[in-house]
Amino acid sequence: MEVGWEERRGDVVLVVRGLPAGAAARVYPADVLGDDRTAPRQPMAGRWEAAGTGAVFAPRFPFLPGTEYAVLAGDGEPAVLRRPPAPGPRQATVVAVEPALDVVPRNLLRFSVRFSHPMSEGWALRAVRLERVADGAVVPGAFLDADPELWDADRRRLTLLLDPARLKRGLAPHREAGYPLVEGDEVRLVVDEDFRDAGGRGLLGPAAATFRVGPDLRGRVRPDAWTVSAPPAGTRAPLRIRFDRPLDRSLADRCLRVADRPGAGTTAPDGRGWSFVPDRPWTPGPVPIAVDPALEDVAGNSVARVFDRDLTVASDDPLDPADAVVLTAPVAAGDSYAARHER
Repeated sequence: MEVGWEERRGDVVLVVRGLPAGAAARVYPADVLGDDRTAPRQPMAGRWEAAGTGAVFAPRFPFLPGTEYAVLAGDGEPAVLRRPPAPGPRQATVVAVEPALDVVPRNLLRFSVRFSHPMSEGWALRAVRLERVADGAVVPGAFLDADPELWDADRRRLTLLLDPARLKRGLAPHREAGYPLVEGDEVRLVVDEDFRDAGGRGLLGPAAATFRVGPDLRGRVRPDAWTVSAPPAGTRAPLRIRFDRPLDRSLADRCLRVADRPGAGTTAPDGRGWSFVPDRPWTPGPVPIAVDPALEDVAGNSVARVFDRDLTVASDDPLDPADAVVLTAPVAAGDSYAARHER
């Protein structure tokens, strides 16, 4: 059996020639296949077309540059071939690991890794690991094996969910394995330099972030407990909000909006605050700030509901997620504004 690459209608396909009679071919990332041929493996999704004594495989998602693939047919040995990486030196780096906190709750829901360049899919669980600082041991089964991986539209931010079934009390995985994190431990999130960018090249170097595990974070996010600092009228000084707890940064960027006021909102790197700078100077009067009830803290608790709800606690009862929350920031005229606008 021979395998190779071809380009058809602008897409890269895998061509298999000399298939054994009656054998069905399957394609896998080579490192996923491993040495145990009897273990169940999910082959790559895609479309097969007959071609003489062979076949052509067009994957559902493009083959990744710099990645090895294995073709299995019948009981024979796999044929392995590698997509060449894009030319040029390594450039991509890890620019941030979130949450940007020294202490994270035991029931933390997610980590996020931000990269300087668009990245390849398929490397999240191969090139990222969570390990205990004390002995360097990898935390087993910490992350959810998400398919597809959780990338933003630019493929620069990867979200890694800690297994939600291990975070929810009462579910079998929680009872059997417990929380991935242990209060009092120090853990380290490591991103290996093998993580490939969109061109199949590795990172310039590895990256790591260390966290101490604190107590659980429970209860709904409470906008009524936030501190809102209103700016003076006649300026473009930022409106600032201090949250009651660290929130998910990417969600805060999307879920907070100053009504009818063009400008730019920014969430603090540690997720503890948000600021908004208007395109035009503030005018006196109340400024409404809309809060989407989907806004979550770092443990997955939102404005509308508690992630791991205790059915015996009335305060954990969910709110109607359709009910938007509106805060008000009173922008005062101040002496300088009044002096400029007095008749």
